Amino acid sequence: MAEFVNTIPSVPRINPNAHLLLNPAGEMCSWVGNDVFALEGIQPDIIRELLTLIDGVRTLESIYVELANKYHRHYLQEILAALTQLHILEESLTTGVTPQNLGWKLPTVPDDIKQKAIAILGNHQLLDTLTQSFTDAGFENCRALNITDFASCKTPEFVNFQQERIIFNGSFTVTHNHLDAVTVAQLCEILAEFDFVVCALEGVPYQALFDVNQSALATGKPCLFVTASPDTALIGPTVIKGATACFGCRVVTLEAIPSVLKDILPHLSTPILSPTPPHPYTPTPFPSIAQACIEEAIAVLSTFTPTRATSVVKINRQGDRIVKRLFPSGECQECTPQLDAPLGVLERSAIAAAAEEIARIWPNPLQANIRPSADSYQTVGILGGGTAGYLTALAFRTFHPDIKVTLLESSAIPVIGVGEATTPELVKFLHSPRFLGLDIVDFYRRVAPTWKLGIKFQWGLPGDYDFTFPFQRGRLLESVLYDATLNNQSLGAMLMSSDRAPIFDRGDGKPLSLLHLVRWAYHLDNRRFIGYLKEEALASGIEHLDVQICDAQLAADGENITHLITDDGQKLTYDLYIDCSGFRSFLLEQKLGSKFVSYQDTLFTDQAIAATVPHNGTVKPYTLAETMNNGWCWNIPFEDADHRGYVFSSAFCSVEQAVAEMRAKNPGMSEPWVVKFRSGRHEHFWRGNVVAIGNSYGFVEPLESTALHMIVLELELLMNNLPASRRDEAIKSTLNRKINDRWDALRWFLGIHYKFNRRLSTPFWQAANKDTDISGAAERLALFQERAPLSYRNSLFYTVHPPEFFSDDHSYDTLLVGQQVHTRFVEPVEDAATWKRQMAILQGLANTAMSQHEALRCLRETRPDLLYDFAQRRDSWLHTWLPA
Repeated sequence: MAEFVNTIPSVPRINPNAHLLLNPAGEMCSWVGNDVFALEGIQPDIIRELLTLIDGVRTLESIYVELANKYHRHYLQEILAALTQLHILEESLTTGVTPQNLGWKLPTVPDDIKQKAIAILGNHQLLDTLTQSFTDAGFENCRALNITDFASCKTPEFVNFQQERIIFNGSFTVTHNHLDAVTVAQLCEILAEFDFVVCALEGVPYQALFDVNQSALATGKPCLFVTASPDTALIGPTVIKGATACFGCRVVTLEAIPSVLKDILPHLSTPILSPTPPHPYTPTPFPSIAQACIEEAIAVLSTFTPTRATSVVKINRQGDRIVKRLFPSGECQECTPQLDAPLGVLERSAIAAAAEEIARIWPNPLQANIRPSADSYQTVGILGGGTAGYLTALAFRTFHPDIKVTLLESSAIPVIGVGEATTPELVKFLHSPRFLGLDIVDFYRRVAPTWKLGIKFQWGLPGDYDFTFPFQRGRLLESVLYDATLNNQSLGAMLMSSDRAPIFDRGDGKPLSLLHLVRWAYHLDNRRFIGYLKEEALASGIEHLDVQICDAQLAADGENITHLITDDGQKLTYDLYIDCSGFRSFLLEQKLGSKFVSYQDTLFTDQAIAATVPHNGTVKPYTLAETMNNGWCWNIPFEDADHRGYVFSSAFCSVEQAVAEMRAKNPGMSEPWVVKFRSGRHEHFWRGNVVAIGNSYGFVEPLESTALHMIVLELELLMNNLPASRRDEAIKSTLNRKINDRWDALRWFLGIHYKFNRRLSTPFWQAANKDTDISGAAERLALFQERAPLSYRNSLFYTVHPPEFFSDDHSYDTLLVGQQVHTRFVEPVEDAATWKRQMAILQGLANTAMSQHEALRCLRETRPDLLYDFAQRRDSWLHTWLPA
């Protein structure tokens, strides 16, 4: 409890944009931003009593003293800590903001509209700031209208609801002075006097803004709506009678109102700009708000081309703008089209702008939802746990929450505690809100991953030679031509070479994170990762059965499974079966007879030994691929030890020989375990009512850490294309073709690793150089030898983006250039002098990077917010599915 008590502000004030209310069941809930939480075990009367004392002036200690005779101090601390954690309370600051023009550049108002009548409706800082800014910009007839009370918010019904259900409502409080309460009719009279209106009311019930909206629609006066919180402002729409979206359309379409609050929305207060910023040096959005409002006034009054008639602009404290398209909504109860009435110039311009926008977006590709049919998939049975099984379960829960999912596994089958290297696609799948959206800080706490910036290959040429394959793309050709190495092609590659992480020491004790810029993946302990996935799946409502499946009954057509049979005779029936049984492929291969397509002619290895090896304390930010006599050895680094594994061909070496070679290079190696595998895929990804995910469908040896990578791609395709009806067959053959093609493409990419690796000349490598089948990559290889790098020109193998990471031209370039396959280079993009200057900048930054151990400790112990920043910022690579 102490760690939370320490976070309570010493001089607390109530967040003016927070809400505390009672739901119909009498339970207290908080609403701040997009989050709604229930507060259990706290009586509303105690909260009301506390809130009367929290005024931004009293100290925390004085509040404890005043209530000492009624409540125990520890009990008050628990309540205040909870309110602080939910951002209901915040620290009171004393640095004010001057609500005048602070010297920012304002748009120039044309002479012909300087006399136009402008009304600014407001009640707080925005009113003063906008009035002053409009005047400074050159509008000579600008009036500030301070409106604090609205008749619709003074009715007995409205007031009673507020008193019964709402404990704290942002900055809005019910007053008892009815004299100045303005009606919609009075608002219409006021608006009729002006040529342009800005509604900048703060901290009033949404009902008040709906009143202004109705008045604008009734009078036909263009009215621009502005709402602003301490972090962001929403500007728009400009309401034009009968022609464009209104404020109600914006609320329905764009406002982040939790669904549980929409019925009481008119009673809840709108945002307010905080009287003080969070920090004296924190920028305010005032300049950008004023600039955007004046720009819109000029557009409406001078050229009759309202920009905000079809859009809303979102502005943050730094002044960054994000434009969101807005059309009239059929769900809006406020406005109706009136295009049959006589139209003026402004209305016609607004309609033309909307029509132009519609014509622009309608041809764009669509992602429409498929309406479920009466015979849609209602139940799914997942055979097998592990990463494949639990990722599949979580994917169904996220993408298709109405389907009942049951996961069947036997606790008698142990989980192997091996290290697992991954690709950035897993990071996206786990944490992106487009996919599972799992909490990233919680993930680091429970799974303890390390970072992988790419793969370091001791590969290609004899002797002391290596090259890096970073996830962050860069200037590959310049690095080779000017520095005679691939290892400077990007900041990520340079960090790999220096054993550093993308967290930097700025010199002032505050770390700089570039996690959003430098692509990375995870190194995972398999046992911890599966345990985490299992806990998340069970918490999400997935049904889990600890059973041993001994058989499955085929339907009469031989193409479907009717039910599974447990070792104690139970029959388990589902609409769809997901085979996650691993290499044995129990349903797809053993029961349905899907043919296995071997990659043996390309990938000769078929066994691996794995063990842990102590390291010197350096947690390397990459997976190592080291050439061995009969294959290669991985190194997956963790904070406590390295996980090493020797992948070899049993046709060239025995297990005993492999262990001896590995021990010779890794003193202190633990007792190894052996894994046998076959590289290839099945003919079907989906057959009948069985889909195979992971090793039960296909597996290739782990040279590029593709096991989880391919599971993610398979799930993404399945979740986005699950048919609406169990009768649908065409989608199955289409997905079979797409998945087969992706696995075959991976086969050819891995093949070039073996075909051109001349580091050793053992019998295994001689055979690999001579006999490895890379026929599927022959066309791309021939083109590379004529003009490399392939990635320096438009691709001939995909239109815009590759289907996935390892089909990318840049990936081929890195492996072929890294192994020094003969080619003719195209002209570099950068000249040598420019390259040297840019390299100096990157190297200077890389020199300040933390080691991985330091960086992970920093994020876990003091700055977990940097992980949230990576997951939430719009420019993070987490939100792009394909390679950048």
